[in-house]
Amino acid sequence: MMFRRLLPLAILVSISLGSCEKNEAAEPAAATLLEARWMLTSIDEFPVMASSYSGAARSYIEFAALGNSIVGLGPCNNFSGRFSLGSGQQLQLSTPIPTQTPCPVQTLETRYLANLAQTTRYEISGDDLRLYDGSMATPRLVFRRVAP
Repeated sequence: MMFRRLLPLAILVSISLGSCEKNEAAEPAAATLLEARWMLTSIDEFPVMASSYSGAARSYIEFAALGNSIVGLGPCNNFSGRFSLGSGQQLQLSTPIPTQTPCPVQTLETRYLANLAQTTRYEISGDDLRLYDGSMATPRLVFRRVAP
């Protein structure tokens, strides 16, 4: 008796899942974005070599598929947020939420976090990740891939 009630539901689920299309072209780029820690190398063409934590700590961003979340380290603070991928190389980032440690390069961090929130697309070329907003032809942020 239970089988007869669940059979129509099972058929409906099978049909629904079978009709889902995958965007095969977008998956490799998205997978590449998610597979690494991206160290910040420049903000608006201004080179960034270290964070204020120490000479060895570098600002970075990581994209996690679980919850479409981002985590990272700015020149002053850790931050977290969310991202969403669109078709092609479209990328939207929420306004990152940083910790609140003041530092001498706070202005640079403010630009970094603002540029993250304005991102509309990304480009990966070799080991470089470039983030663009909708108003400029040059990348606002540039990162270099390193092992996580």
